[in-house]
Amino acid sequence: MAHVPASVEDARLIIDSLREDPLYGQQLPPVSDSINENACQLCKQEKLTFEPPPMYCFPCGARIRRNGPYYAYDTRDTHHSVCIPCYNKSRGHTIEVEGQMFPKARFQKKRNDEETEECWVNCERCNCWQHQICALFNDINYDVKQAYTCLYCYIEEVKRGLHVPSPQSAVLGASDLPRTALSDHIEERLFKRLKLERQARAVQSGRSFDEVAGADGLVVRVVSSVDKKVGVKPRFLETFQEDNYPTEFPYKSKAVLLFQKIDGVEVCLFGMYVQEFGAECAFPNQRRVYLSYLDSVKYLRPGIKAATGEALCTFVYHEILIGYLEYCKQRGFTSCYIWARPPLEGDNIFYCNPTIQTTRTSDKLREWCLAMIRKATKEEIVVELTNLYDHFFITTGECKAKVTASRLPYFDGDYWPGVAEDMVNQLHQEEDDQKLQKKGNAKKIIRKRALEAAGHTDLSGNASEDDMLMQKLGETIYPMEEDFIMVHLQYSCSNCRSFMSSGKRWACHQCRSFYICDKCYSAEQELEERERHPSNSRETHELHPVTS
Repeated sequence: MAHVPASVEDARLIIDSLREDPLYGQQLPPVSDSINENACQLCKQEKLTFEPPPMYCFPCGARIRRNGPYYAYDTRDTHHSVCIPCYNKSRGHTIEVEGQMFPKARFQKKRNDEETEECWVNCERCNCWQHQICALFNDINYDVKQAYTCLYCYIEEVKRGLHVPSPQSAVLGASDLPRTALSDHIEERLFKRLKLERQARAVQSGRSFDEVAGADGLVVRVVSSVDKKVGVKPRFLETFQEDNYPTEFPYKSKAVLLFQKIDGVEVCLFGMYVQEFGAECAFPNQRRVYLSYLDSVKYLRPGIKAATGEALCTFVYHEILIGYLEYCKQRGFTSCYIWARPPLEGDNIFYCNPTIQTTRTSDKLREWCLAMIRKATKEEIVVELTNLYDHFFITTGECKAKVTASRLPYFDGDYWPGVAEDMVNQLHQEEDDQKLQKKGNAKKIIRKRALEAAGHTDLSGNASEDDMLMQKLGETIYPMEEDFIMVHLQYSCSNCRSFMSSGKRWACHQCRSFYICDKCYSAEQELEERERHPSNSRETHELHPVTS
């Protein structure tokens, strides 16, 4: 199936764009006008190559590096790839791949240097060949062969009256995708902010609004909204079975995309996947949001700096995220969680990025997210910024919340649930080993002493295992605590750490960011005056009611 332009002008625009730099709209070096039968008649280039799909080692799951050596064995249905370490580690004459044993002798040593060449399509009118990507031709396997007419022949047929262009209303684009309350909210905010940014840029340059370039043709759509459930891993669930910990958490998975019409073609520039755990979801996931995937390509037009000094594409993408946080806050969600780590290769939303676009390091990605959050804080969309470790693993000041893994939000694909499951398995394995070695009592005494030294008082069964898990998990997360960003959309109680999404909260005007809920305020009033806020102080601060 080929993309049919709405008009001759659109067809010419597409042809001209194939000879431009896709990032900056500048003309590429000219090619010879002489006819080259081996070249694409649209872009005038011969072979287009693309990076092949990522390749992974079947036994260990590690990605095999580009141009790196590996071993491969092809069966009738499957291509089995094995990295060098796994091949060398395998003893004997066989290798286990997905539960099956294969002879090592059948594996051939190869190099991951293959290139994927773009396919071609032949015009049935002029018999010329074009790259499918240049022709906007999608080679879907239909039962009936799809006829293809190139853009040159399309223009000629329209001129001769042999073809009547479809009305503009018949050519569907990104704006024709279904609208939602979320997409409308983000779009409305984005267009308003872009207008203000363009006005500021015009003032800075001393020109009128119409004389400065603007980011036109943008469309935001929620292209997927699916009900899903994340199941709790068995060992973790076993640890908290006495607490009636949920076996699963239902959530709404949404995909939000940004499109821009560039040279007559709708281009997807930005995408994010989010997990929304609503009011019907059980604690600790209730009213939480997880930003699970975020990706973009550097194709936004115009490729200029915004009035704020940042790239215009950064300004646009930040506004989409802030608009989403604003929407979540209005709907009663209490917090948003972002794991700010660069995606693994092959783990992106987009298949690949432009060569000029470098992958952000953890530090740069974190700073990119924090810059967005600072903007949202100025607008009072975000009320507090912290991280997973500071909020759940340590107690400071007058916090009375229990340090327990059962309070950690349990998200699909997040870092800590998988690590915690491995740690619980390790703890159980240690206990089994102790029983076999008949040294369990001595080691249990050592473990209990370590927990007592850390300030834990409840050392019974599951409580002891929970404490050990939090201790191990905290040691793992602490070195990268800043990567686990926690955004507060509502105020959290400084005593019990619960979020106050409605009703009254109580604030101390003398202490910075001290708020408590109605329940904790009632408990505070029953204490003796010397035990009230602030703790460990002879004076008492008055708490004032604040309506949310």
